[in-house]
Amino acid sequence: MTRPFIFDSDGGVDDAQALILLVANGRAPDIITTVFGNVGRDQATTNLLAVAAHLGLDVPVHRGADRPLTQPIIDATDVHGNDGLGGAARPKTQAEPASDDAVGVLIRTFRDAAARGGKADILMIGPLTNLALALRLAPDITAGIGTLTIMGGTVYGRGNTTPAAEFNIYADPEAAHIVLTAGVDTIVVPWEACVAHYMDGARVDALFDRTPPSAIRDFSAALVNHYRGVRRKRQAPDNMLYVDPLAAAVVVDPAIVTKSVTASSSVELAPGLTRGMTLVDPSGRLGTPRITFVEQVDLAKVDAFYARSVAYVPTKKT
Repeated sequence: MTRPFIFDSDGGVDDAQALILLVANGRAPDIITTVFGNVGRDQATTNLLAVAAHLGLDVPVHRGADRPLTQPIIDATDVHGNDGLGGAARPKTQAEPASDDAVGVLIRTFRDAAARGGKADILMIGPLTNLALALRLAPDITAGIGTLTIMGGTVYGRGNTTPAAEFNIYADPEAAHIVLTAGVDTIVVPWEACVAHYMDGARVDALFDRTPPSAIRDFSAALVNHYRGVRRKRQAPDNMLYVDPLAAAVVVDPAIVTKSVTASSSVELAPGLTRGMTLVDPSGRLGTPRITFVEQVDLAKVDAFYARSVAYVPTKKT
């Protein structure tokens, strides 16, 4: 029996690409939950409703946490634009969120899965606040959590928001600590893996040039061109880091992972330069449950998954 699958997202440029990749490669989510992060929670919800409409994806979208557990909110509009999708045109939709209770939905989904003798999987590509709240309210849900895949954190302490911390963890370190130490089957796709796996600008252009025009192709082009523009302004190489789509690709086919490290992990919570840093301890001296950190994947397969997403043409509501 196929496990229920939850997509938890903060609705940015690469989040949209990740959702398209999942649907185009046969791993459409059954439930979408939203969270603050790249943009505010409500804008993230609007974006994911629009992307779902683009894809003909008829699944419930539940609004989740609108702030971190303890600290002030931050965002990444400098990367994703004020609307979170880099100004890309998106379809108008009359769809509304199914509820404002993403945390309750997570609790019920995992409990229901466990009651049936099964589990539900979840991909989290924003701050980990929704699941942290669910775990605090209902610790028993760990029995129903199957594979938890996360885009976030670092394995060597090379951050993208501070020198030591990656954005999704830094946005709510307390939530991340709760989730990473929960003792469930966890696969982390850290920032270093995202930096190491990309499509260079010439290959991006060639891919879009050979893909017939369609609503999804044109939307995807707008997303990636915005992202490349941000990188040019920062004098970074002209390429498309996969980031959230890389984590989505691992969900589609976990066998693409060619190198990983299994380690105890924790998150630095003290104020200062290292707040939000992901501690990775292969020796296990931290004493926390071991989780898997991805280091390398089969990039050719990720490229193929992405090419399929760019060429995706919805035929009916999924």
